[in-house]
Amino acid sequence: MKNLLPVVILFLLPGCVVQPPASTADTTHLLDGSLLGITLQDPIEENIFALTPEMRFWVRNKIRHATSDRSKLQRLVQGLIDDGLLNLEYDQNLTRPAAETFEQRRGNCLSFSILFVSLAREAGLNATFQMVEIPPSFSSSGELVMLNNHINVLVTRIRASTSFHQNHVVDFNTAEYSGNYQTRRVSDNYAIALYHSNVAVEQLQQGNWEVAFLHLRKALMTDARVPGIWTNLGVIYSSRRFPAEAIAAYQQALQINPAFKSALVNLIAAYEAQDDFEQAAHYRDRARYYRNRNPYYHHQQASSAFGQADYTAALNSIESAIQLKPDEHQFFFLKGLAQLRLGWHAQAVTSLRQASRLAQREDVAARYLQKIEHLEQTGSLLQSTNQ
Repeated sequence: MKNLLPVVILFLLPGCVVQPPASTADTTHLLDGSLLGITLQDPIEENIFALTPEMRFWVRNKIRHATSDRSKLQRLVQGLIDDGLLNLEYDQNLTRPAAETFEQRRGNCLSFSILFVSLAREAGLNATFQMVEIPPSFSSSGELVMLNNHINVLVTRIRASTSFHQNHVVDFNTAEYSGNYQTRRVSDNYAIALYHSNVAVEQLQQGNWEVAFLHLRKALMTDARVPGIWTNLGVIYSSRRFPAEAIAAYQQALQINPAFKSALVNLIAAYEAQDDFEQAAHYRDRARYYRNRNPYYHHQQASSAFGQADYTAALNSIESAIQLKPDEHQFFFLKGLAQLRLGWHAQAVTSLRQASRLAQREDVAARYLQKIEHLEQTGSLLQSTNQ
């Protein structure tokens, strides 16, 4: 999601899978609005990174005595803390440009990341966006996709010595995750596309599907390589009773990411609605294939079994997760809890030590060590078994 500032600041490739039939619909016409009866307006032009004069003054005031990029970053972050901007009201469903987030103190992690990138660049820092590949939930329902999970900011080339530079991560919502998830840098255009897709979802939730379409069109014209945006476009066509176009949009999402859960689930529903149960079964099998190869699915199964006091089943599921991803500390933590409940104290300590070694965040590793110490002293874990 890691060099962390004090502020805190899986995709599994298939071995062999039958490919679905290619889409017969031409995706180029999905963006012109003609089938939906939408007359295209002037293109949406919005600079989500724009700063107000107040924001520019705020940056200058915070970094005025800084003599290096490192001190600029430290002063900028401390300024956010001092002025309450790191205690913003977190709203997962609210995506706003930098200026509105600064003024309203509300938004989701994409809003906050857009804000920090804008402020950091005004301070002369090299700031870019970074996606954190948090695993999806594994419920069977389809849904619109809010594309902000999870994004943070990477500030690069901060000099640590005369010959060494460091990168630093600034993150506004680490409370939602602690796993060793994969990260990747993404472009401004990628972030802009996420922004417009999320605004489109907000508009859809308010019943403004025409406005939502225009924002999705803008998103795909900015960066068409985001599968969730095609999925959301498919939802619009499905809701307006254009099933062939909805299917074409979902399949376009799968061209980008063959394992994209929401597109698969929506395709199943689309084909079932047309009584094409053969194709629905194909995509159901495909969804099951990718689900079973996702270690976090097995972790979720293990957590469920643990909650039902079936510790043997929990161990079986968590072993499947570990085989698929042996570097995830959360898996070994849950393994240790299950072993402890089965009375296997020595094995539990071994699993917790491995969890501590694998944890990338120092605070998480320290909590594991604290639990190990208490287990060795008392034979039981601390009252709370949460990370």
